[in-house]
Amino acid sequence: MKPARRGLASLALLTASALAASASAQNPVPQVVGPPRPQAVVPGGSDFTLKVYGANFVPGAVVNWNRQPRATTYVSGHEVDATILASDIVSNTAGYITVTNPPPGGGPSSAGWTLVEVHNPTTTFEPSGPTRYFYGDDPVPAVLAADFANRGVLDLAEALDDRIINVSLGDGSGRFRFASNATYVYHPLFGASSEGYGDFNGDGNLDLAYAALFSQRNGTTGLGVSLGNGNGTFRDGWQYISNGGEGNVDNLVVGDFNRNGKLDIVGGDGPGTWVFLGNGDGTFQAPTSYSWGAGLNLVAGDFNGDGILDLVVPGISGQGYSNFPLAIAFGNGDGTFRAPFTIVTPSWGCGFAHSVLVSDFNGDGKLDIAFCTKTSIGILLGNGDGTFAKPTYYYVGGEDDFTFASGDFNSDGFTDLLVDRISSSELSIFLGNGDGTFQPRQRIKLPGPKNQGGEEGIVTGDFNSDGLLDFIFQLDAFGIGVYLQQ
Repeated sequence: MKPARRGLASLALLTASALAASASAQNPVPQVVGPPRPQAVVPGGSDFTLKVYGANFVPGAVVNWNRQPRATTYVSGHEVDATILASDIVSNTAGYITVTNPPPGGGPSSAGWTLVEVHNPTTTFEPSGPTRYFYGDDPVPAVLAADFANRGVLDLAEALDDRIINVSLGDGSGRFRFASNATYVYHPLFGASSEGYGDFNGDGNLDLAYAALFSQRNGTTGLGVSLGNGNGTFRDGWQYISNGGEGNVDNLVVGDFNRNGKLDIVGGDGPGTWVFLGNGDGTFQAPTSYSWGAGLNLVAGDFNGDGILDLVVPGISGQGYSNFPLAIAFGNGDGTFRAPFTIVTPSWGCGFAHSVLVSDFNGDGKLDIAFCTKTSIGILLGNGDGTFAKPTYYYVGGEDDFTFASGDFNSDGFTDLLVDRISSSELSIFLGNGDGTFQPRQRIKLPGPKNQGGEEGIVTGDFNSDGLLDFIFQLDAFGIGVYLQQ
């Protein structure tokens, strides 16, 4: 009898321990990555099922349409499906899509969002404008589009070359007004990936992370955080001053990489990559370093379908511009990563903006990758297990002379490629066929004079919520130019 009693006592203790561990477990912060399916619908339709893709989804996750929850089915850590109502799509509009995980932990997908465009497909691509916003003679190397004022409208965080990050609030019609300076210690040398956003302290407001230059005289760099007040204004937050031998902290990506319900930041440059695990109060732990460098922009996404965030790591070998390896580092779900493996080694090229982006070009719910060479855009279709088909290349022309972006610009449900030749007034679009291939390039004459200095990147969003995707040029001088589709 005594052994039996001890066995029962041990079982009770194990059960109690398991329950306590379960009670204390934190759900991860979800992340939306890539377009949903469908990414465009015609107005006036009936209820439909929307498939949303990303990482860190858990049972009980809820899809939000313009901040309003919709009935949701958990499919996997990579996919959740929601019922979108006929009343959501009565007329031309844009559905701003986020996902919320239940407590404990959890919360909204504050580091990422996606759009559903509600509009009849168009046969032409006609941008109007531009509406220009001038910032002296400053280039604008980085722009983020997100809802910084909690109004359901896209706002902008514009990093300027004089170490300022401007925050401009959208009015819902495609126009913007200055709201605040989020920081005066932004590092101006690091281009399109030198900013990131997310709710780092759990107060429901978006915060900003940025490559920092704390002392221009001494060249003291690092990572800075400005905490959002929820109205488009910010206050100074946590700072990390890097060791001089570490290199700079740029190429930022934000996500819950250790799945503990607190957002983390990954950044780095040529010498290495650093992981800053979040404490959930707007501060971060000392970084863990990896010897593989982030030669250009890092990108986060779930590439092997396990619901855990992985990293695309461009330029890990330091072989120079003639050899530019593009690699994947699988996440372990605890904030660590496996050794990256090369998926393609093209020649580096294009311009100052993002050289790598992720999307879903064939509509299968598996992340694909677009990257640029000196004269072309390469497309890698993902198999969903971390492997990719051989790249297909689309010739752009020029050399080191273009920027590109992706999105459904004609609202037909297929992802397109938008390409701008920096030194000309010519804009091109490759319309997607929905199977991962693209139609021949169409040349588009931009309305109005283009900035004389060219541009440093393209940011997309439906800035007037009319169901047609718009875009912004980060101008090499004099601010930004906003082009609305008509």
